[in-house]
Amino acid sequence: MKQTTSYFTGDIHNLKTVLDQQHTHLLRMLTILKQEHQALTSNNLTRFEKTVQEKHQQVKVLEKIQPLLSTVEKTVGGVLSKSTFSAFIQRMPNGEEKSGLETLWNQFQETLKQCNLQNKINNRILNASSINLKHALNILRGNINQPASNIYNKTGQPQDKLPGQSIAVA
Repeated sequence: MKQTTSYFTGDIHNLKTVLDQQHTHLLRMLTILKQEHQALTSNNLTRFEKTVQEKHQQVKVLEKIQPLLSTVEKTVGGVLSKSTFSAFIQRMPNGEEKSGLETLWNQFQETLKQCNLQNKINNRILNASSINLKHALNILRGNINQPASNIYNKTGQPQDKLPGQSIAVA
């Protein structure tokens, strides 16, 4: 019985190590995404280009350590996912290990949620900037009747006007 418990403890330690490493890299990604946001809102092209490079490097790091997750799949009883991991934690006996793992998992989930939200915000800023740039280029080219992009309203019909204020009056 003692061997099984120590084996399980070793698996839990490995699981915590892998999850902690993933969380550390996610925190780094969140920092980069926030820097990207600052560069976008301040229109700092140089800083934006640098953060895009950092983001690509961080994605490569995350992809490189992704196989580590497969090492803990046997422990959690399947492919590591939110539902599998949550079910695994629920099956654990109450105690310090369960509490520590729950805390780490909740931190990981919160950081992941923040990364997703920040990435969506950054993408919205980029999309709005792209639309405004296309609109401005069309005005400069004298194509004021041509839409800047294929934007459709809720009914699926092309919009006549882009939302927001015009940046130039012809």
